[in-house]
Amino acid sequence: MKPVPCISSILVICDGNYCRSPLGKALLQAAVGPEKQVESAGLTALEGYPPHPLVQQLAAERGLDLSGDRGRQLTQAIALGADLILVMDERQKTDCERLAPSARGRLFLLGHWQPAAQREIPDPAQGGPAAIQRSYEQISRAVSDWVPHLVQR
Repeated sequence: MKPVPCISSILVICDGNYCRSPLGKALLQAAVGPEKQVESAGLTALEGYPPHPLVQQLAAERGLDLSGDRGRQLTQAIALGADLILVMDERQKTDCERLAPSARGRLFLLGHWQPAAQREIPDPAQGGPAAIQRSYEQISRAVSDWVPHLVQR
């Protein structure tokens, strides 16, 4: 698959917009650069809440600033405004398809390029630092796999 130049906006989705999608957004934005707009939202987000404190700390240790991120509820308008939508698991994919059926061809798992058993990224919110670290590693690998498909070198 060659890089797709028509993709200028990417939306990363998880449930709460509290752990996974803020990390995915930050990692993707760092990887694709300012030419592409990367945003995040959640299917059950608490509007206005910052990312999980341990997620913010882990991100800061890796040079990523999540301090300005706030929870945002996914709406049909947000979904329809994105060229590419990346979710963490199949249930979220189904929920997004229900919310915005016309987004189907632009909706993929963030782990799409990973081996089948590793495509879904579990929610680390209740798992403590080790779960957040595992989630970060999975998200980082998945983002690395997407970059060649999004950026012309």
